[in-house]
Amino acid sequence: MRSGRNQVAAMTQAEKTEPENGREKEKEQRGVKRPIVPAAIPEPLQEHIQSDYVIVIHPGSSTLRIGRATDTHPAAIPHVIARRHKQPGQTYSCDKWLLRDGLNKPESNEQRQNGLKMVDQAIWSKKMSNGTRRIPAVPEQARAYNKQMRPAILDHDSGVKWTNTSHNEEYFVGEEALFVNPADRYDIHYPIRRGQLNIHGGPGGSVSAVLTDLEVIWSHVIQKFLEIQLKDLKYYRCILLIPDIYNRQHVKEMVNMILMKIGFSGVIVHQESVCAVYGSGLTSACVVDVGDQKTSICCVEDGISHRNTRLCLAYGGADVTRCFFWLMQRAGFPYRECQLTNTLDCLLLKQLKETYTHLDQDICGLQDHEFQVRHPDSPALLYQMRLGDEKLQAPMALFYPATFGIVGQKMTHLQHRSQGDPEDPHDEHYLLATQSKQDQVRPSISLLRAIHVM
Repeated sequence: MRSGRNQVAAMTQAEKTEPENGREKEKEQRGVKRPIVPAAIPEPLQEHIQSDYVIVIHPGSSTLRIGRATDTHPAAIPHVIARRHKQPGQTYSCDKWLLRDGLNKPESNEQRQNGLKMVDQAIWSKKMSNGTRRIPAVPEQARAYNKQMRPAILDHDSGVKWTNTSHNEEYFVGEEALFVNPADRYDIHYPIRRGQLNIHGGPGGSVSAVLTDLEVIWSHVIQKFLEIQLKDLKYYRCILLIPDIYNRQHVKEMVNMILMKIGFSGVIVHQESVCAVYGSGLTSACVVDVGDQKTSICCVEDGISHRNTRLCLAYGGADVTRCFFWLMQRAGFPYRECQLTNTLDCLLLKQLKETYTHLDQDICGLQDHEFQVRHPDSPALLYQMRLGDEKLQAPMALFYPATFGIVGQKMTHLQHRSQGDPEDPHDEHYLLATQSKQDQVRPSISLLRAIHVM
Protein backbone atom coordinates (compact mmCIF):
# COMPACT_ATOMS: atom_id res chain seq x y z
CA MET A 1 0.00 0.00 0.00
CA ARG A 2 2.80 2.40 0.91
CA SER A 3 4.64 1.78 -2.36
CA GLY A 4 1.46 2.48 -4.30
CA ARG A 5 0.91 5.77 -2.48
CA ASN A 6 4.52 6.78 -3.22
CA GLN A 7 4.03 6.05 -6.90
CA VAL A 8 0.83 8.13 -7.00
CA ALA A 9 2.61 11.05 -5.24
CA ALA A 10 5.56 10.88 -7.65
CA MET A 11 3.21 10.87 -10.65
CA THR A 12 1.31 13.86 -9.22
CA GLN A 13 4.58 15.83 -8.74
CA ALA A 14 5.71 15.00 -12.26
CA GLU A 15 2.35 16.15 -13.63
CA LYS A 16 2.78 19.50 -11.84
CA THR A 17 6.29 20.12 -13.16
CA GLU A 18 5.43 19.32 -16.78
CA PRO A 19 3.08 22.34 -17.25
CA GLU A 20 5.61 24.64 -15.57
CA ASN A 21 8.35 23.49 -17.92
CA GLY A 22 6.00 24.07 -20.80
CA ARG A 23 5.27 27.63 -19.72
CA GLU A 24 9.02 28.36 -19.45
CA LYS A 25 9.54 27.03 -22.98
CA GLU A 26 6.69 29.22 -24.25
CA LYS A 27 8.24 32.31 -22.63
CA GLU A 28 11.58 31.57 -24.25
CA GLN A 29 9.87 31.14 -27.62
CA ARG A 30 7.99 34.43 -27.18
CA GLY A 31 11.24 36.21 -26.41
CA VAL A 32 10.60 36.76 -22.71
CA LYS A 33 14.00 36.49 -21.07
CA ARG A 34 14.73 35.50 -17.55
CA PRO A 35 16.11 38.27 -15.31
CA ILE A 36 19.88 38.32 -15.24
CA VAL A 37 21.35 38.52 -11.79
CA PRO A 38 24.41 40.80 -11.90
CA ALA A 39 27.63 39.41 -10.61
CA ALA A 40 28.72 40.65 -7.23
CA ILE A 41 31.09 43.61 -7.69
CA PRO A 42 33.55 44.08 -4.85
CA GLU A 43 33.51 47.56 -3.28
CA PRO A 44 36.61 49.63 -4.07
CA LEU A 45 39.11 49.84 -1.30
CA GLN A 46 39.10 53.34 0.19
CA GLU A 47 42.35 54.54 1.66
CA HIS A 48 41.97 56.29 4.99
CA ILE A 49 43.69 59.69 4.88
CA GLN A 50 45.18 60.82 8.16
CA SER A 51 45.00 64.55 8.86
CA ASP A 52 48.56 64.51 10.20
CA TYR A 53 49.72 63.70 6.68
CA VAL A 54 47.94 66.63 5.02
CA ILE A 55 49.90 69.90 4.64
CA VAL A 56 48.00 73.15 4.06
CA ILE A 57 49.90 75.88 2.17
CA HIS A 58 48.52 79.43 2.07
CA PRO A 59 50.95 81.66 0.12
CA GLY A 60 50.38 85.37 0.73
CA SER A 61 52.07 88.45 -0.65
CA SER A 62 54.00 89.15 2.56
CA THR A 63 53.34 86.09 4.77
CA LEU A 64 53.46 82.36 4.09
CA ARG A 65 51.17 80.30 6.32
CA ILE A 66 51.84 76.58 6.36
CA GLY A 67 51.06 73.71 8.67
CA ARG A 68 49.45 70.33 9.12
CA ALA A 69 45.69 70.07 8.84
CA THR A 70 45.56 69.18 12.55
CA ASP A 71 47.55 72.23 13.71
CA THR A 72 45.60 74.84 15.66
CA HIS A 73 47.79 77.64 14.34
CA PRO A 74 49.96 77.43 11.22
CA ALA A 75 53.53 78.60 11.01
CA ALA A 76 53.66 82.19 9.68
CA ILE A 77 56.88 83.22 7.92
CA PRO A 78 57.73 86.29 5.82
CA HIS A 79 57.27 85.16 2.23
CA VAL A 80 60.62 86.43 0.99
CA ILE A 81 63.94 85.00 -0.15
CA ALA A 82 67.45 86.46 -0.34
CA ARG A 83 69.63 84.98 -3.11
CA ARG A 84 73.39 85.36 -3.30
CA HIS A 85 74.84 87.14 -6.32
CA LYS A 86 76.19 84.73 -8.91
CA GLN A 87 78.84 87.12 -10.19
CA PRO A 88 81.02 89.69 -8.40
CA GLY A 89 80.01 93.28 -9.02
CA GLN A 90 76.39 92.36 -9.70
CA THR A 91 73.92 95.19 -9.07
CA TYR A 92 71.89 94.95 -5.86
CA SER A 93 68.21 94.22 -6.50
CA CYS A 94 65.36 94.38 -3.98
CA ASP A 95 61.68 93.99 -4.83
CA LYS A 96 59.46 96.85 -3.71
CA TRP A 97 57.37 96.40 -0.58
CA LEU A 98 55.69 99.65 0.44
CA LEU A 99 56.56 101.52 -2.74
CA ARG A 100 54.63 100.85 -5.95
CA ASP A 101 54.02 102.29 -9.40
CA GLY A 102 51.83 105.37 -9.74
CA LEU A 103 52.95 107.20 -6.57
CA ASN A 104 55.32 109.89 -7.82
CA LYS A 105 53.02 111.44 -10.41
CA PRO A 106 52.32 115.19 -10.61
CA GLU A 107 48.70 114.53 -9.60
CA SER A 108 49.53 112.23 -6.68
CA ASN A 109 49.73 114.87 -3.95
CA GLU A 110 46.55 116.63 -5.06
CA GLN A 111 44.74 113.30 -5.15
CA ARG A 112 45.94 112.52 -1.62
CA GLN A 113 44.65 115.85 -0.35
CA ASN A 114 41.26 115.36 -1.99
CA GLY A 115 40.99 111.86 -0.57
CA LEU A 116 41.93 113.12 2.89
CA LYS A 117 39.16 115.73 2.73
CA MET A 118 36.62 112.98 2.02
CA VAL A 119 38.00 110.95 4.93
CA ASP A 120 37.71 113.92 7.30
CA GLN A 121 34.15 114.57 6.14
CA ALA A 122 33.21 110.93 6.74
CA ILE A 123 34.78 110.97 10.21
CA TRP A 124 33.02 114.22 11.17
CA SER A 125 29.62 112.98 9.92
CA LYS A 126 29.62 110.05 12.37
CA LYS A 127 28.73 110.80 15.97
CA MET A 128 30.45 109.26 18.95
CA SER A 129 28.71 106.72 21.16
CA ASN A 130 27.53 109.49 23.53
CA GLY A 131 25.74 111.26 20.67
CA THR A 132 28.12 114.22 20.34
CA ARG A 133 30.17 115.27 17.35
CA ARG A 134 33.80 114.28 17.21
CA ILE A 135 36.20 117.18 17.74
CA PRO A 136 38.95 116.99 15.08
CA ALA A 137 42.55 117.28 16.23
CA VAL A 138 44.58 120.11 14.75
CA PRO A 139 47.70 118.72 12.94
CA GLU A 140 49.67 121.92 13.63
CA GLN A 141 49.61 121.26 17.37
CA ALA A 142 51.08 117.78 16.91
CA ARG A 143 53.65 119.09 14.43
CA ALA A 144 54.92 121.77 16.79
CA TYR A 145 55.41 119.20 19.54
CA ASN A 146 57.02 116.50 17.37
CA LYS A 147 59.57 118.85 15.81
CA GLN A 148 61.01 119.52 19.24
CA MET A 149 61.48 115.84 20.06
CA ARG A 150 64.95 114.29 19.98
CA PRO A 151 65.69 110.58 20.43
CA ALA A 152 66.96 109.21 23.71
CA ILE A 153 69.65 106.51 23.68
CA LEU A 154 68.44 103.41 25.51
CA ASP A 155 71.50 101.28 24.85
CA HIS A 156 74.62 101.63 22.76
CA ASP A 157 73.98 98.13 21.40
CA SER A 158 70.56 97.64 19.82
CA GLY A 159 70.77 93.86 20.21
CA VAL A 160 69.78 93.36 16.57
CA LYS A 161 72.26 91.60 14.31
CA TRP A 162 72.58 91.23 10.58
CA THR A 163 72.14 87.73 9.24
CA ASN A 164 75.45 85.87 9.23
CA THR A 165 76.48 85.40 5.60
CA SER A 166 80.09 84.35 6.21
CA HIS A 167 79.40 80.80 4.98
CA ASN A 168 78.22 82.08 1.58
CA GLU A 169 74.88 80.30 1.73
CA GLU A 170 73.03 80.18 -1.55
CA TYR A 171 69.89 81.70 -0.07
CA PHE A 172 68.10 82.84 3.11
CA VAL A 173 64.38 82.58 3.77
CA GLY A 174 61.93 84.52 5.95
CA GLU A 175 63.25 86.63 8.83
CA GLU A 176 66.84 85.81 7.91
CA ALA A 177 66.27 87.22 4.42
CA LEU A 178 64.88 90.48 5.81
CA PHE A 179 67.96 91.04 7.98
CA VAL A 180 70.58 90.41 5.30
CA ASN A 181 72.91 93.38 5.04
CA PRO A 182 72.48 95.07 1.63
CA ALA A 183 76.29 95.21 1.39
CA ASP A 184 76.55 91.39 1.48
CA ARG A 185 75.70 90.85 -2.21
CA TYR A 186 72.26 89.27 -1.85
CA ASP A 187 69.11 90.13 -3.82
CA ILE A 188 65.71 90.25 -2.07
CA HIS A 189 62.71 88.77 -3.88
CA TYR A 190 59.02 88.47 -2.99
CA PRO A 191 57.57 85.69 -5.21
CA ILE A 192 53.92 86.75 -4.67
CA ARG A 193 52.61 90.27 -5.29
CA ARG A 194 48.91 91.21 -5.04
CA GLY A 195 47.92 87.54 -4.96
CA GLN A 196 49.67 86.65 -8.23
CA LEU A 197 53.13 85.48 -9.21
CA ASN A 198 55.50 88.46 -9.04
CA ILE A 199 56.46 88.48 -12.72
CA HIS A 200 58.38 91.56 -13.87
CA GLY A 201 61.18 92.57 -16.20
CA GLY A 202 63.91 92.83 -13.56
CA PRO A 203 66.23 90.17 -12.13
CA GLY A 204 64.36 87.12 -10.85
CA GLY A 205 61.12 88.23 -12.51
CA SER A 206 60.57 85.37 -14.98
CA VAL A 207 58.00 82.63 -14.38
CA SER A 208 60.67 79.96 -13.95
CA ALA A 209 62.64 82.12 -11.49
CA VAL A 210 59.55 82.87 -9.38
CA LEU A 211 58.54 79.20 -9.29
CA THR A 212 62.08 78.27 -8.25
CA ASP A 213 61.88 80.77 -5.40
CA LEU A 214 58.55 79.29 -4.28
CA GLU A 215 60.00 75.79 -4.38
CA VAL A 216 63.01 76.79 -2.29
CA ILE A 217 60.97 78.75 0.28
CA TRP A 218 58.29 76.08 0.76
CA SER A 219 60.80 73.22 0.90
CA HIS A 220 62.92 75.10 3.45
CA VAL A 221 59.91 75.90 5.65
CA ILE A 222 58.61 72.32 5.52
CA GLN A 223 61.94 70.98 6.71
CA LYS A 224 62.66 73.66 9.32
CA PHE A 225 59.27 74.45 10.85
CA LEU A 226 57.30 71.25 10.21
CA GLU A 227 60.35 69.00 10.66
CA ILE A 228 59.47 66.85 7.64
CA GLN A 229 62.19 65.57 5.36
CA LEU A 230 61.60 66.10 1.66
CA LYS A 231 62.11 62.40 0.95
CA ASP A 232 59.11 61.65 3.19
CA LEU A 233 56.71 63.95 1.33
CA LYS A 234 55.67 61.05 -0.88
CA TYR A 235 53.51 60.00 2.06
CA TYR A 236 51.92 63.46 2.38
CA ARG A 237 49.19 65.30 0.52
CA CYS A 238 48.92 69.04 0.01
CA ILE A 239 46.06 71.56 0.09
CA LEU A 240 46.97 74.73 -1.81
CA LEU A 241 44.89 77.84 -1.14
CA ILE A 242 44.61 80.30 -4.02
CA PRO A 243 42.89 83.71 -4.33
CA ASP A 244 39.30 83.96 -5.53
CA ILE A 245 40.50 85.71 -8.68
CA TYR A 246 43.37 83.63 -9.99
CA ASN A 247 45.47 83.02 -13.06
CA ARG A 248 44.74 79.50 -14.29
CA GLN A 249 48.17 79.09 -15.89
CA HIS A 250 49.94 80.17 -12.70
CA VAL A 251 47.94 77.67 -10.65
CA LYS A 252 48.85 74.93 -13.11
CA GLU A 253 52.55 75.73 -12.79
CA MET A 254 52.37 75.72 -8.98
CA VAL A 255 50.58 72.36 -8.96
CA ASN A 256 53.23 70.88 -11.24
CA MET A 257 55.92 72.28 -8.95
CA ILE A 258 54.26 70.78 -5.85
CA LEU A 259 53.92 67.33 -7.41
CA MET A 260 57.04 67.06 -9.58
CA LYS A 261 59.61 69.20 -7.76
CA ILE A 262 58.73 69.18 -4.07
CA GLY A 263 57.38 65.63 -4.21
CA PHE A 264 53.91 65.53 -2.63
CA SER A 265 51.85 62.45 -3.47
CA GLY A 266 48.73 64.50 -4.20
CA VAL A 267 47.40 68.04 -4.19
CA ILE A 268 44.01 69.72 -4.10
CA VAL A 269 43.50 73.40 -4.94
CA HIS A 270 40.83 75.44 -3.18
CA GLN A 271 39.85 79.10 -2.95
CA GLU A 272 40.61 81.16 0.13
CA SER A 273 37.07 82.44 0.61
CA VAL A 274 35.45 79.00 0.64
CA CYS A 275 37.98 77.65 3.13
CA ALA A 276 37.55 80.74 5.32
CA VAL A 277 33.77 80.29 5.42
CA TYR A 278 33.93 76.61 6.34
CA GLY A 279 36.71 77.28 8.81
CA SER A 280 34.33 79.69 10.55
CA GLY A 281 31.60 77.05 10.72
CA LEU A 282 29.39 78.72 8.09
CA THR A 283 28.06 77.67 4.70
CA SER A 284 27.25 81.10 3.26
CA ALA A 285 28.86 84.49 3.83
CA CYS A 286 30.28 87.59 2.18
CA VAL A 287 34.04 87.34 2.62
CA VAL A 288 36.19 90.49 2.73
CA ASP A 289 39.90 89.67 2.91
CA VAL A 290 42.20 92.66 3.49
CA GLY A 291 45.68 91.41 2.73
CA ASP A 292 49.01 93.19 2.55
CA GLN A 293 48.86 93.89 -1.18
CA LYS A 294 45.20 93.45 -2.15
CA THR A 295 41.64 93.36 -0.85
CA SER A 296 39.38 90.53 -2.03
CA ILE A 297 35.58 90.50 -1.86
CA CYS A 298 33.51 87.43 -2.67
CA CYS A 299 30.13 85.90 -1.84
CA VAL A 300 30.10 82.21 -0.89
CA GLU A 301 26.85 80.25 -0.87
CA ASP A 302 26.66 76.56 0.05
CA GLY A 303 30.38 76.19 -0.44
CA ILE A 304 30.46 77.78 -3.91
CA SER A 305 32.30 80.99 -4.69
CA HIS A 306 30.04 82.85 -7.11
CA ARG A 307 32.08 84.09 -10.03
CA ASN A 308 30.03 87.25 -10.62
CA THR A 309 30.62 88.43 -7.05
CA ARG A 310 34.42 88.17 -7.09
CA LEU A 311 36.21 91.49 -6.85
CA CYS A 312 39.87 92.27 -6.24
CA LEU A 313 41.01 95.75 -5.19
CA ALA A 314 44.70 96.38 -5.83
CA TYR A 315 45.45 97.92 -2.42
CA GLY A 316 45.75 96.58 1.10
CA GLY A 317 47.67 96.79 4.34
CA ALA A 318 50.93 97.95 2.74
CA ASP A 319 49.12 100.95 1.26
CA VAL A 320 47.64 101.76 4.68
CA THR A 321 51.17 101.61 6.15
CA ARG A 322 52.51 104.00 3.51
CA CYS A 323 49.53 106.34 4.00
CA PHE A 324 50.09 106.31 7.77
CA PHE A 325 53.73 107.26 7.19
CA TRP A 326 52.65 110.19 5.00
CA LEU A 327 50.20 111.38 7.66
CA MET A 328 52.84 111.10 10.38
CA GLN A 329 55.24 113.13 8.25
CA ARG A 330 52.59 115.85 8.02
CA ALA A 331 52.46 115.76 11.82
CA GLY A 332 56.27 116.11 12.14
CA PHE A 333 57.31 112.44 12.51
CA PRO A 334 60.39 112.62 14.80
CA TYR A 335 62.26 109.72 13.14
CA ARG A 336 63.28 111.82 10.17
CA GLU A 337 65.78 109.31 8.74
CA CYS A 338 62.98 106.83 7.98
CA GLN A 339 63.02 105.69 4.33
CA LEU A 340 60.50 103.56 2.44
CA THR A 341 63.38 101.97 0.52
CA ASN A 342 64.87 100.56 3.75
CA THR A 343 63.47 97.14 4.66
CA LEU A 344 64.04 97.61 8.40
CA ASP A 345 62.26 100.98 8.34
CA CYS A 346 59.36 99.34 6.52
CA LEU A 347 59.14 96.74 9.29
CA LEU A 348 59.07 99.56 11.86
CA LEU A 349 56.28 101.39 10.02
CA LYS A 350 54.27 98.20 9.79
CA GLN A 351 54.66 97.71 13.54
CA LEU A 352 53.52 101.30 14.22
CA LYS A 353 50.47 100.82 12.01
CA GLU A 354 49.48 97.59 13.74
CA THR A 355 49.99 99.18 17.17
CA TYR A 356 48.34 102.59 16.85
CA THR A 357 45.84 102.72 13.97
CA HIS A 358 42.18 102.04 14.76
CA LEU A 359 38.57 102.67 13.65
CA ASP A 360 37.18 103.74 17.02
CA GLN A 361 35.19 106.98 16.74
CA ASP A 362 35.32 107.55 20.51
CA ILE A 363 39.11 108.01 20.53
CA CYS A 364 39.72 111.65 19.69
CA GLY A 365 42.16 114.42 20.50
CA LEU A 366 45.94 114.30 20.75
CA GLN A 367 47.69 111.38 22.47
CA ASP A 368 51.35 110.86 23.29
CA HIS A 369 53.11 107.71 22.10
CA GLU A 370 56.62 106.32 22.07
CA PHE A 371 58.47 103.78 19.96
CA GLN A 372 61.94 102.30 19.67
CA VAL A 373 64.24 102.09 16.68
CA ARG A 374 66.65 99.16 16.75
CA HIS A 375 68.94 98.70 13.77
CA PRO A 376 72.05 96.51 13.50
CA ASP A 377 75.35 98.21 14.33
CA SER A 378 73.46 101.18 15.83
CA PRO A 379 72.34 102.20 19.32
CA ALA A 380 68.77 101.57 20.46
CA LEU A 381 66.83 104.85 20.26
CA LEU A 382 63.60 105.88 22.00
CA TYR A 383 61.33 108.38 20.24
CA GLN A 384 58.28 110.19 21.58
CA MET A 385 55.58 111.61 19.34
CA ARG A 386 52.10 113.09 19.53
CA LEU A 387 49.37 111.99 17.11
CA GLY A 388 45.70 112.84 16.64
CA ASP A 389 43.34 111.85 13.85
CA GLU A 390 46.16 110.31 11.78
CA LYS A 391 45.56 106.98 13.52
CA LEU A 392 41.96 106.93 12.27
CA GLN A 393 42.55 108.53 8.87
CA ALA A 394 45.02 105.88 7.67
CA PRO A 395 42.70 102.83 7.86
CA MET A 396 39.76 104.94 6.60
CA ALA A 397 41.72 105.28 3.35
CA LEU A 398 40.59 101.74 2.50
CA PHE A 399 37.12 103.21 1.91
CA TYR A 400 38.49 106.29 0.12
CA PRO A 401 41.46 104.91 -1.89
CA ALA A 402 42.19 108.29 -3.47
CA THR A 403 44.03 109.00 -0.20
CA PHE A 404 46.72 106.54 -1.29
CA GLY A 405 47.74 108.90 -4.11
CA ILE A 406 47.98 106.15 -6.74
CA VAL A 407 47.61 107.59 -10.25
CA GLY A 408 47.32 105.79 -13.59
CA GLN A 409 46.96 102.27 -12.18
CA LYS A 410 44.03 99.89 -12.53
CA MET A 411 42.72 99.36 -9.01
CA THR A 412 39.80 96.97 -9.65
CA HIS A 413 40.04 93.49 -11.14
CA LEU A 414 37.36 90.95 -12.01
CA GLN A 415 37.54 87.25 -12.87
CA HIS A 416 38.23 87.00 -16.59
CA ARG A 417 37.41 84.06 -18.80
CA SER A 418 40.17 81.49 -19.11
CA GLN A 419 42.37 81.88 -22.19
CA GLY A 420 42.45 78.14 -22.66
CA ASP A 421 45.11 75.50 -22.22
CA PRO A 422 45.90 73.08 -25.08
CA GLU A 423 47.28 70.54 -22.59
CA ASP A 424 43.98 70.36 -20.67
CA PRO A 425 41.65 67.65 -22.14
CA HIS A 426 38.66 69.32 -20.45
CA ASP A 427 39.44 72.81 -21.77
CA GLU A 428 36.37 74.36 -23.41
CA HIS A 429 38.34 75.71 -26.38
CA TYR A 430 39.83 72.26 -26.97
CA LEU A 431 36.40 70.60 -26.77
CA LEU A 432 34.90 73.07 -29.24
CA ALA A 433 37.76 72.51 -31.67
CA THR A 434 37.60 68.71 -31.54
CA GLN A 435 33.89 67.95 -31.36
CA SER A 436 32.02 67.03 -34.53
CA LYS A 437 29.92 69.47 -36.55
CA GLN A 438 26.74 67.68 -35.46
CA ASP A 439 27.61 68.30 -31.81
CA GLN A 440 28.17 71.97 -32.59
CA VAL A 441 24.84 72.27 -34.45
CA ARG A 442 22.70 70.55 -31.79
CA PRO A 443 22.79 73.42 -29.25
CA SER A 444 21.78 75.87 -31.99
CA ILE A 445 18.86 73.68 -33.09
CA SER A 446 17.68 73.32 -29.49
CA LEU A 447 17.84 77.09 -29.04
CA LEU A 448 15.82 77.70 -32.24
CA ARG A 449 13.17 75.22 -31.13
CA ALA A 450 12.91 76.89 -27.75
CA ILE A 451 12.48 80.30 -29.40
CA HIS A 452 9.83 78.89 -31.77
CA VAL A 453 7.86 77.44 -28.86
CA MET A 454 7.94 80.76 -27.04
